[in-house]
Amino acid sequence: MPESFPLFVDWAITAKCNLSCKHCRGMPEQEVSTQRAKKLISEIAGLKPGWVIVEGGEPLLREGIFELLGLMRQAKLEVHLITNGMLLSQQILTTLKQLGVKVMVSIDGATPATYETIRNGARFEQVVQSAKSYAEEGLLEAINFTLLKMNYAEIQGVFELATSIGTQKVTIIGLKPCQGYTDQLLTPEEYGEAIRLACNAAQKTGVEFFFDEPFFGAAVKEWGLTPQTPAVNTGILASSTTACIFGEYIFIEADGDVKPCSFAPIALGNVNEKSLGEIWNEMLSSTFLRQIKEPESRTGYCQGCQYLADCKGCRSRTFALTGDWFSADPVCPLSLKLANKKGG
Repeated sequence: MPESFPLFVDWAITAKCNLSCKHCRGMPEQEVSTQRAKKLISEIAGLKPGWVIVEGGEPLLREGIFELLGLMRQAKLEVHLITNGMLLSQQILTTLKQLGVKVMVSIDGATPATYETIRNGARFEQVVQSAKSYAEEGLLEAINFTLLKMNYAEIQGVFELATSIGTQKVTIIGLKPCQGYTDQLLTPEEYGEAIRLACNAAQKTGVEFFFDEPFFGAAVKEWGLTPQTPAVNTGILASSTTACIFGEYIFIEADGDVKPCSFAPIALGNVNEKSLGEIWNEMLSSTFLRQIKEPESRTGYCQGCQYLADCKGCRSRTFALTGDWFSADPVCPLSLKLANKKGG
């Protein structure tokens, strides 16, 4: 038995997708076989994660997806499924409801023009109707919104859209490494604006939100903001902290690679070669991961930040931008204050 358990397991259950999105991180061609996937579910249950995220690609395109979700239910796993909303049918609605699956629908814009530019092949009216259908059945947990330069000004509109759809939760996800990453990545100034927009939109609409960035909690403390955040998790992250949880959860890639973060360019094992329990125990004993988890390992302006332990900076983004796992997060909005102090 492991000495501790992962916060949650994030499983990209298929590489198949029916869309081509600007922020897609890219997917491997291979998939874990159905036979191995069935066994993997029991291994996940053995690690007692708080919950399981099922994503892709588009998870509803995975062959045998409902059989696999049924096995997760039998294993008493709490399942949160992320879908792009383009494949909804009454049968899907009925089956997901029977299986007790919580659904999150990705809508990365408040207008058809923005949304359809980001998600090539998608239709705004269709995703809104799908989200409403999930909401009407009591399945819709949240709207997921990935932040890009081209859509962050629409945060207020997305909160209003959530209300019209019938959900009171939005998860705002910072853009993570992907093709053409830096073209759409927010600057520290823009991140500061996005945080303020989200807090303001929540106050105006009553919609609660998670802001999936390590520096969010620090920023709202520093600026004296009072965000309306849910008391419990909505599948993407733990409600107790916004700090980087690199290595504290498990990401399973479609081809079976196991990573310490959904966006890390490193694999610590593969479930086609070892059991998930073995890999997790190796993660727990990894010197590299232990160092990553220690705030004191950070360099640069992070060292002078009073909120370091509450944040730690996004490690996968920092590595993608700097080539250094331990450097300060280049897009942290609080870096502006620290830089001004140093300059003064």
